[in-house]
Amino acid sequence: MNQDQFVARRQAAWKELAGILAAAQRRGARRLPLEQVERLGRLYRLAASDLAYARTYFPGSQAEAHLNQLVTHAHSVIYAEEPQRLRSLWRLFARTVPATVRAAWRPVLLAAGLMVLGGLVGFFAILFDPNLAEALVPPEMRFVEAAAPDGEIFPVEARSLIGTAILINNVRVGLMAFGLGITLGIGTALVLLYNGLIVGALAAHYFRAGLSFSFWALILPHGALELMAVFLAGAAGFCLGWPIVAPGNLTRPAAFAAGARRAAILVLCSLPFFVVAAAIEGFVTPMASLPEWGKYAVAAVTFALGLAYWLLPGRGPTGDPAP
Repeated sequence: MNQDQFVARRQAAWKELAGILAAAQRRGARRLPLEQVERLGRLYRLAASDLAYARTYFPGSQAEAHLNQLVTHAHSVIYAEEPQRLRSLWRLFARTVPATVRAAWRPVLLAAGLMVLGGLVGFFAILFDPNLAEALVPPEMRFVEAAAPDGEIFPVEARSLIGTAILINNVRVGLMAFGLGITLGIGTALVLLYNGLIVGALAAHYFRAGLSFSFWALILPHGALELMAVFLAGAAGFCLGWPIVAPGNLTRPAAFAAGARRAAILVLCSLPFFVVAAAIEGFVTPMASLPEWGKYAVAAVTFALGLAYWLLPGRGPTGDPAP
């Protein structure tokens, strides 16, 4: 079979392959109909076989050059890596992240429970022995006792500074709770207990001064999301440490790797919570024109939205969490 006969016999398949590749270039390979995808694979294998034949019997010919270009193009379409697009990022945060949070509900509840336990201990400790405030309440926040009981818990000029300090502290707490998970979760538990203790002590300190309403109006608008982020970071720490203690049916390295992947997703989920909380802390918390009831409303809305993000997205068609 000479070159002309070879081209005449095979060029119909080559043109069909070129047409499918052109459609894939216009619309994207993922949008091709299933029949065209199956046909693309078959035509690619045939063209690769024809290229080998042309290189053997017609080296340097136009047929070889055309087939080489066609096969190279087809290979780049079939084996191209999927680009990281905004759609992939959206799928990560809309499905994978909330599904992972729901699957890790036990460590999330454990982290929240430890902070609540520490908070109760700190609150009642200050309530029964106010002198402990010197040990548990930061010095810059003790001046409230001299404030007039008219709802002005902090001077206006000090609000942004104190709110920023609280935000930075919570981010630091989250990172520590996550990182100390490597201590089999013990360090994570201690961090959560201690910081719950501090929050409880602050709450008791302002409760004794008759300023609880104003205190929580200052803290909750951004604190609701910050605490949820800390719970996620604490849960990530437990996911990191617990597989070392109880690997289950896996080897410890395999269990640790699986736990580390889950922990990374939980920490990733905490970052938007910290960012949104920072925005609220910067723009909503210092607003003197917004009444304290309005700040409580902001806190309720942000908490409800954060909880809804954990509970609703990322479910399969049957309502079960996505894998």
